[in-house]
Amino acid sequence: MSEASVIVCKPTQWIKIRALLIILMFGVFAYLFYQDGTTGYRKKNAHYIYHQLLNDEAPKEVDKYDTKEAWAAFVRQKQIELPGEEDCPLPADFDRDQKWPEELVEAYDELKGSSKAKTDVWIAYSGARGWDSEPAEHLFDQSDLNTQFYMFYGCVVIVVVVTALFLRTLTRTMEVTGEAYLAPGGKKVPFSAMRRIDARKWDTKGMAVIEFDEGGVTKKAKVDGMIYGQFKKEDGEPAEKLYQYILERFEGELIEFEQDSEDDETDGESEAAEDNKNSGGDTNS
Repeated sequence: MSEASVIVCKPTQWIKIRALLIILMFGVFAYLFYQDGTTGYRKKNAHYIYHQLLNDEAPKEVDKYDTKEAWAAFVRQKQIELPGEEDCPLPADFDRDQKWPEELVEAYDELKGSSKAKTDVWIAYSGARGWDSEPAEHLFDQSDLNTQFYMFYGCVVIVVVVTALFLRTLTRTMEVTGEAYLAPGGKKVPFSAMRRIDARKWDTKGMAVIEFDEGGVTKKAKVDGMIYGQFKKEDGEPAEKLYQYILERFEGELIEFEQDSEDDETDGESEAAEDNKNSGGDTNS
């Protein structure tokens, strides 16, 4: 039978919440990129085309016609001029051979009126279609759509990878027995085989690296208290207890941060100042 574990550290709430937030965030990004690549940019192009037509082309053309009847005849036979499909992808149901909208016939007087009246024509037309009054700053070509798909695929890959790593993490633990440390990947590291522990990141990141001998080869294993165990007192500080359990049975070299030389100099100056103060006090007395 395998030796019973003394301390078991399971995945922390911190890593669970972090992983879920990353998955959610990139999932939302993927959806938005996909939406823009499939329909979003195409709809924005249609919005832009009509905005240019009602705010620029139509007001220029209307001045050429002195009667509403003549203007109506022109509008009903005038086809919307569009860039090519590659330069201006449009929604699948958009008729690229369609004529100018019938609303321009009724807007004859407004288009020949003040700038505000012309703007009101566009506001009424865009509002009826559920569009914002302000369109995109430019047309989106096919390369812009392709970029959205590349970003979509990239986000999907990130979601898949993070999900796989997250599910793998959920199945792992960090443990110690009376004789060895069991790393999250399942590696058993006997206390007697440990030669060095790099603990410089333990206080800041909850991570320590153990170097140990295995068949004459030096290998490494991590103690990751941030992912496994946590340090909360209400949870029993399992990661800290596990780490201290290892240190109590460890007989090799422990690498920790030493005090900075600048701090040493400051402490030395403080001690010297204190000695001078005391010395001066004795002389005066």
